[in-house]
Amino acid sequence: MKKYGNVILVIKRKKKVFLYIGILSFFCLLCAFFFLIFYDYYPVEPRAEQVLEEEKNDTDDYETIGWIRVQGTNIDYPVIYAPGYDFSDITKDFAWNEVKSDELLNKVNITGHNILNLSANPKMADENSRRFESLMSFVYLDFVKDNKYIQYTYQGKDYIYKVYAVSFPEHGDTDVFVRKNLTAIEMKDYINQSLEDSIFKFNIDVNENDKLISLITCTRMFGVHTDYELRVDARMIRDGELKTNYGVKKTSNYKEIAKLMKGGENNDKA
Repeated sequence: MKKYGNVILVIKRKKKVFLYIGILSFFCLLCAFFFLIFYDYYPVEPRAEQVLEEEKNDTDDYETIGWIRVQGTNIDYPVIYAPGYDFSDITKDFAWNEVKSDELLNKVNITGHNILNLSANPKMADENSRRFESLMSFVYLDFVKDNKYIQYTYQGKDYIYKVYAVSFPEHGDTDVFVRKNLTAIEMKDYINQSLEDSIFKFNIDVNENDKLISLITCTRMFGVHTDYELRVDARMIRDGELKTNYGVKKTSNYKEIAKLMKGGENNDKA
């Protein structure tokens, strides 16, 4: 009887152990659930007040219309609208939008200077860079893995976008889409082309119903006498969509970039 009693005692102990494991697993799942709901991978930092402050410095040459902020970089400054402005002026830190409207457009294009980060091996997240130099960080997979969000403040509202493509179009290719709202067909064409040209594949979907933003700067990665730009494309977060990290990997287009960075010409003084 003592033998059977010991067996029963062991069984009871095992049941308790399984019960404790079950309870612990339940609480772990519950914590993970709440973490996913409330965790904010890239929290909004309101910039409407900064826009209002910058507007006080506007001149007849330009007016401040927004603010741009890019995860993992020191890009965090005004966006101006200035038709006819001499953008060779590099004394101010700003980016510019060539289109102004009373509402946020479905395709926003923002351009910024890259004066200092022109080599075939661009500096990544350089704290000393100004303007759009640190946008070149998006050529590195290690950087892109952890930095995929863009904030654009416009008409007093802060909008968050998720990066879905990084490419090197020829200068002027994006200009075709610089105007008022694009049609659904134009949006679809643009998205398909940007995905096809991207050096990375991001694990998110994007379609013609999304609102898009493109950040553009010059580059000399392909040599002094070429006319390419770096473009980072992103789409706005959808209603109810969480701001979390998401997967990314290189595409076959990256082979040429890797080749340039291994033995490419140094174009710092271009």
